[in-house]
Amino acid sequence: VDSSTGEAEDDGVEDEYQLEDFEIISADYMLKVGVSNFRNAWESMDPESERVDEYGLGVRESLAEAVSAVISILGMQPCEGTDVVQNNSRSHTCLLSGVFIGNVKVLVRLSFGISGPKEVAMKLAVRSDDPEVSDRIHEIVANG
Repeated sequence: VDSSTGEAEDDGVEDEYQLEDFEIISADYMLKVGVSNFRNAWESMDPESERVDEYGLGVRESLAEAVSAVISILGMQPCEGTDVVQNNSRSHTCLLSGVFIGNVKVLVRLSFGISGPKEVAMKLAVRSDDPEVSDRIHEIVANG
């Protein structure tokens, strides 16, 4: 740049920069934002935006491992200490909140159960400000 005119000069120095590979995952589109009262927040969201489905998560060492894996996939904030699973629990409910890209508030209610052979099943209920985002959360879990 010519300092007197502020214009770009014709002669420049060619240079190369090494770019590192990186991976963008679904959780990168979610901001962890807690809510002080999950129940009130859940009930204040439009029930029409709610999407519910059940998923088999396969064999897991424990419910705690399954809960941790789903929280990690979604990249959401656990609410009211529900990320902690009691030892030897056969079922657990986890509440999550966050803000999806585009400033869309999202709330998730996860219900887990584990059978004798350590097969984990999960019911996922999602409410958000945008029904398409609720669908997207289900896609993330289904493909996760």
